[in-house]
Amino acid sequence: MTGIHVLIVIMALALMPAMESKAAPQSSPVKNGLLALTLRDPAGRLQIFTIHPDGTGKHQLTFEGDNGRPDWSPDGRRIAFGAHRGDKEFVPGSSHKTFVAVMDADGSNLKLLAEGDAPDWSPNGKQIAFSRGGQIWVMGADGKDERQIIGNPTFKAGPSWSPDGKQMVFILIGNHNSPTDPQPQIGIMNADGTNERLLTKERRMNVRVNSDDTKTVLETASDANAPAWSPVADKIAFWSGIENRYGQVWVMNSDGTESRQLTDDPNHRNSDDPSWSPDGKKIIFSTGRSGRNELWVMDADGKNQRKVHDIDAFPFPGRASWQRGR
Repeated sequence: MTGIHVLIVIMALALMPAMESKAAPQSSPVKNGLLALTLRDPAGRLQIFTIHPDGTGKHQLTFEGDNGRPDWSPDGRRIAFGAHRGDKEFVPGSSHKTFVAVMDADGSNLKLLAEGDAPDWSPNGKQIAFSRGGQIWVMGADGKDERQIIGNPTFKAGPSWSPDGKQMVFILIGNHNSPTDPQPQIGIMNADGTNERLLTKERRMNVRVNSDDTKTVLETASDANAPAWSPVADKIAFWSGIENRYGQVWVMNSDGTESRQLTDDPNHRNSDDPSWSPDGKKIIFSTGRSGRNELWVMDADGKNQRKVHDIDAFPFPGRASWQRGR
């Protein structure tokens, strides 16, 4: 080995510790914080509350009108939600009563931002997607710069962003003029509205697992609704069944493959409105399996299902939301 080669090797060895010290630090594990859900107040109005994941520590955040379908911001500091108001002084000149609203995590600084419903924060927290008039809209987190996502002229609702913010899933309503047979499916498109396509193409059947581990087919699960994209993976939780009758919580890959039923009920009762924990390891959902509306939690594979708290919904969906802990 020449002297030059030896010098190069020595320099390389000397630099190795320094190079290793510049390696990217390991990111800290994601923490799961409070749950935001909806319950009736003493006057019978629907309000947003927070609780701990074990069901304790109930705290009311909203006090006016009816409010529901909360969605925590990615940093866990704010909540977007739907707000029904009987008077119009909040948005002068508006003929609508359904708004996208935001508030701080403690319920302070509540603002009505725009007409619409079903808000969903973008992964970077800078935008909110929402439904209005059968289309998907996006605005800044401050309510400015509203714009419609222009794509195929299909009837859309309930958007949910992909973890990288490049795509959205949504409810694609095939027969929106029918209150009894709307024929919902799950659609997907790029965040700019391009490349819209149907996601729920696989044939699905809701089954019941019997005490002897055999399975009984309850009915086809031809309708699909309530999509929620995992915050950390290419998995989408959703409801599937027969609209206005019965269905269960399912999960599928983000390309629509490998759909799998996660919940079942021997009494033919509905489970719906799935939502992920920030770490993607658990799913909360609403269910009527006990005879009333309740919020339950399960592992992302459907195991270890347990009740968390009672929940109310109508006129909103019963979706709760899980805060990213700080």
